[in-house]
Amino acid sequence: MLKKITGMFLIFLTVLALGTFLLAVVYLLPTVPMKEHVRESLDSFMAEGDNPFLLNGYKGSSLDNSTDAIMLGNAVFESEQPFYKSAMLVERAKDEEGDTMVALQKYILEDDRHLTGDYSRYWHGYLIFLKPLLLVLNFGQIRILNGMFFFVILALNLFGFLRSGRWRGCIAFLFAVAGLYPMVIPYSLQYSGMFYVGLTATAVILYKSRRMEEKKLWESFFLVTGMCASYLDFLTYPLFTLGMPLVLCIVYEKHELKKLIGNCICWACGYFGMWMGKWAIGSCLTGENLWIKALETANLRVSGAVNEEHISRVMAILRNFYIYAGVLGILLFVIIIIWLLSGMRRYRKEVTVRNLLPLCMAACMPIVWYLLLANHSYIHYWYTFRILTVSIFAVAMVPEYLYQKQMQPDIRS
Repeated sequence: MLKKITGMFLIFLTVLALGTFLLAVVYLLPTVPMKEHVRESLDSFMAEGDNPFLLNGYKGSSLDNSTDAIMLGNAVFESEQPFYKSAMLVERAKDEEGDTMVALQKYILEDDRHLTGDYSRYWHGYLIFLKPLLLVLNFGQIRILNGMFFFVILALNLFGFLRSGRWRGCIAFLFAVAGLYPMVIPYSLQYSGMFYVGLTATAVILYKSRRMEEKKLWESFFLVTGMCASYLDFLTYPLFTLGMPLVLCIVYEKHELKKLIGNCICWACGYFGMWMGKWAIGSCLTGENLWIKALETANLRVSGAVNEEHISRVMAILRNFYIYAGVLGILLFVIIIIWLLSGMRRYRKEVTVRNLLPLCMAACMPIVWYLLLANHSYIHYWYTFRILTVSIFAVAMVPEYLYQKQMQPDIRS
């Protein structure tokens, strides 16, 4: 046990050091060509507005151009700080009214930097991709490239299910992807990070699970997955990166409760440990105490206070479910229920509390997340709702799980 813990700690330190190094390196890149490429797409980007809907009337299809403007502003800002400090502080131009798109426009067109700020509590690891891409591509072209990667990782997962005849799992996976409102992913940098981390994790399990079992790499896998989520995320729907691979571990790897809990703990250590690593390293490199602002924000996010009013934590849950209250959401719900009931009827001999408990627990994980992070989940429900795709995946995987139990009832990890 001590040897395993030591090995995982070394992995943690390696990923932490690598993340810091890569972020510092991209801050050595010239920002002038990046600004020119942002300028090329600026008019069309501004014309879209901060929160456009791809499907009229469906909040789940809204883009988050406001946050994308922050990401672009972070990428192109020319800081006067040494590169290693810039990588930790992540400065950008700001606007008096707090409009991130206007701030980006003023900085690109007028080099207006009379008001600046930093965003030090996050890693902003997306910059290791965004900065190099902006050297050669404008934002519109990056969206096209993002769309190509979207279909590649999606196809890779679908093939991973189908190559071994797991068509029921493939259908369940498609239900989960549908719950994401996937059409927005290629258009929004904000939503892309967790999609790629989550689906890369599922692909690794689909293709390399045997080797992971032989080498006993599950704990390290979930640790690194959590670290990658923390490195790239803006606190959008990070639980997606835990829940999706965890469901596969329940269904195909037959992980029992003790091992599933261990996987969750490893992911949490990676996710929260990576965050704390940023605050520790950033404080050392910048000479500023990054812990104060970060912990103040964390305390707010787990509270039930919104704009000086106290909201019910149950309301945070209901607000996220509200996204699926439209025709598309109800249609998806009805289809999943029919799929679930038909599967349970077909494999009714395997329908027991013991068999269904692991997937039920996985399905409840988003509810626990919303209860714990009530403030954030209530305010930003229009993208935190995507965590519910873990519930969709868990429920839709019940027929496949029952089938696997029927075919291989004695297999245990």
